[in-house]
Amino acid sequence: MKDEKEPLEQKQNSEEEEYSFLQEIIKDEAGDQAKWKHDVLRRIQLGLIFGLVACFTFFACKPWVEKRFEENPTEVTIPQDEQQEENQTQQEEEQVQEQKTVLTTETYQEMLNNLKQVSGEVRKSVVEIQGAVTEEEFSKDQEDKEKSISGMIVADNGQELLILAGELPVKDAKIIRVTFSGDSQCDAILKSRDAGLGLCVYAVQRKNIADDVWAQIETATLGGSKVVSEGDTVIAVGKLYGCDTIAGYGVIESGENYLDKADGQYQTIYTDVAGDISGSGILVNIRGEVIGIINTSVRTDDQTNKISGYGISDIKDVIELLSNGKNVPYLGVSGVEVSSEMQGQGIPQGVYVKEVDAGSPAMAAGIQSGDIITNIADTDIINLLGYHNTLMKQNVGDKILVRGKRQGTGGEYVDIDFGVTVGYKQ
Repeated sequence: MKDEKEPLEQKQNSEEEEYSFLQEIIKDEAGDQAKWKHDVLRRIQLGLIFGLVACFTFFACKPWVEKRFEENPTEVTIPQDEQQEENQTQQEEEQVQEQKTVLTTETYQEMLNNLKQVSGEVRKSVVEIQGAVTEEEFSKDQEDKEKSISGMIVADNGQELLILAGELPVKDAKIIRVTFSGDSQCDAILKSRDAGLGLCVYAVQRKNIADDVWAQIETATLGGSKVVSEGDTVIAVGKLYGCDTIAGYGVIESGENYLDKADGQYQTIYTDVAGDISGSGILVNIRGEVIGIINTSVRTDDQTNKISGYGISDIKDVIELLSNGKNVPYLGVSGVEVSSEMQGQGIPQGVYVKEVDAGSPAMAAGIQSGDIITNIADTDIINLLGYHNTLMKQNVGDKILVRGKRQGTGGEYVDIDFGVTVGYKQ
């Protein structure tokens, strides 16, 4: 019997081993569900903590990030006239064609409609700028239109909308506000200023400009003033009478005059468009291109009731510097090109110094009236344009060598050098 039982037990054990993989494992479903809920809640808690930390970090770093980006705006480049010469021939052909057109009532009305359309587009680039020392004064003077000026949207550097205009009537203004088309207002700052020409660039933060305002404004298109001539049609847009922004139509009376200023000569444009002596704004051609900046300092005694301004071509380099927040290089020399007739009298070629501004870098260096400037920063100077262009390439604070000639006691001109530190007009 014992022998029979042993095989039977072995058989049972063998069967148990053969089907052992089918053994049922009973899981604690309640425990697994509790563990799963615990993991989910833990992940939610971690997510909330991470989100709070991220939000806190974002708001803590936001001022630093914004400041960092504001310190690196896109550099503004103003195209010079050389890039626009290819359009000059076409413009002249259009003017000749206009002169051939027979003027009738219909063509006259059509011409007026065209001018109104152009001025309407140009007004998108014109803004009103007002300054005040206190908020109370600003509110009080807001209705006084004579305490504001017209400006031109000249560039966008990605951080700021830049506006070119003259000096504000209110000196040392602490509050500056710009009114766009549609009466929307934004705070602004004085970004840079050139006291020599009386031009300023004001800046408005792009983030402060509402979306609907962007649809109503445009950056001005700069043309060339060297191609204008007497009789050309001109549109003046701005505060021509020191009050509301309006447009005036007329013709150019003269575009060949130049105004002597320190370190250069600047083209002036005179029109027959009526305007007050406090008028401000821009001059544009029939294509809506800016050809001049209205400025009261340009007026002559017989132009007191007519609009005039600087030709845009001669101030493009100044506009570019101011738009980038840089000061305009200044030596303080008023001079003229030594003509061939003057050279025939024994005067060396270069720029003849007529006058030196008191307290200027040139005076501090010892430059005097009657000196001839022949070289600036290793660049030979043969005329006033070369003098101006070379100076504009320098940086304020640079120490440069100015070479020249001075007439000695015997009448002969001798070489003389000046070490000059480039300054700016304050």
